[in-house]
Amino acid sequence: MMKTSVTLMMFAALISTAALAGGCDIPVTGPEAPTSLADIVGTPTMITVVLKDSGARDPNLKLLEVRQDRIMVIAPNGDIIPYMADSVEKIEVQGGTVEQKRSSRLDTQMLRPEHLRVVERAWMRVREIYAASADNQALKIQAATLLSMDNDAEAHNYLRQLAESNDIETQLTASGALFLVGDAVSETLINQGLDSGNRNARVKAASLAGLTGYEAGIPLLRVLFQDRAVQLSTPAARALARLGVRDIVPDLISMIFELHEEKGKAAIFALTMLANEEVVEQLKFRLLEAEGVARFRLVEVLFTINDPVGVQELKDIFNNYPTLTPDVALLLATHGDWEATQYLRNRLARREDPTEANLRYRARNAAALLQGGDPSAMAVFQELLRSDDTTITNLVFELMTDLGQPRMITLLQPSIENVNNEFAINACKTVISLALPEFRERILQYREEFSD
Repeated sequence: MMKTSVTLMMFAALISTAALAGGCDIPVTGPEAPTSLADIVGTPTMITVVLKDSGARDPNLKLLEVRQDRIMVIAPNGDIIPYMADSVEKIEVQGGTVEQKRSSRLDTQMLRPEHLRVVERAWMRVREIYAASADNQALKIQAATLLSMDNDAEAHNYLRQLAESNDIETQLTASGALFLVGDAVSETLINQGLDSGNRNARVKAASLAGLTGYEAGIPLLRVLFQDRAVQLSTPAARALARLGVRDIVPDLISMIFELHEEKGKAAIFALTMLANEEVVEQLKFRLLEAEGVARFRLVEVLFTINDPVGVQELKDIFNNYPTLTPDVALLLATHGDWEATQYLRNRLARREDPTEANLRYRARNAAALLQGGDPSAMAVFQELLRSDDTTITNLVFELMTDLGQPRMITLLQPSIENVNNEFAINACKTVISLALPEFRERILQYREEFSD
């Protein structure tokens, strides 16, 4: 690599005179800034390229060549990177020093330069939102959570202070944010919440108990699980499943057969978490008598755990129950099923009325195709992100997070610049989750518990 770099520098020196004759006019700043870019071409001088619009900074580069419409730089790893002159705001001279990067949470995943620039701008946008959210605690908590992932001490302390406030709901909300950051959550607080007379506090505490593995809370969670209030029983069901409590399986199977949608969703999640050979046999036995929605829920559990019976049953439903075909196709296509994939492609090609229901299905359709390996559906996300309906755009953000594909980061650049701070913070959260896999995993777990 060193030999290559030397050769490149010699090459740059030979061509620099001709290239700079009509070279581009980019401001050069810094304590050791030269008169012109020509003075640092082919030298060891390190520079930072600052981009227009986004304000993104690319440090620790060396100038290789200057042309009329662009500059060529060499990165520390030997890669040659071109920058169009009209995209560069200025060049900052670092001298011979190496600019320290942030604590390298981004090192958890390799990102392309164009993705890194969007991530950097997302954090800048979050910082703007944090500063402007003094009168909106919910928004400020979201911004503080994201900034804490960028090692912002002030934002992190803000969350810690809220977690130690006098209001138990506020404490639990802030503790949820600390969970997202990767901090420990007070077990004492969780226990207080589970035993509280405040229903909202009990709900939040139940969710946090499952997310944090708080086994001492199992007795109180059992009480909540048996409560007639769906608001209490469903988070308790998920928490007990996360904690590996298997003796609730018969009750969960009974929930599968209830008409209540939230109970059904909680039962599907919990049974999927607890599925072992014995549980699978119970599910298959109940499948013999199940009809309608209950049958579909049982099949969904079996399909999710990759049981062959679940796959075959879903294909049967897809072919023989037209009213269920759209939903079943979404599941089958994620596994690359050809017929389901063709069905979804045909649905995308149709011109359907832009109702919220159709747009939501269109978004889920694109996500299923992308998960199944069809990159052409990416354009659908681009289209839907321009929607004026925040319900649709927020769904797209969630689906992008579900997929976890860093290549989507650049699609989100316009969204993070939106003047609506609520919209922009959701876009920024999506960008950062795609850049930080561990953060994304915690978001997915958190959303299972706290989604509206």
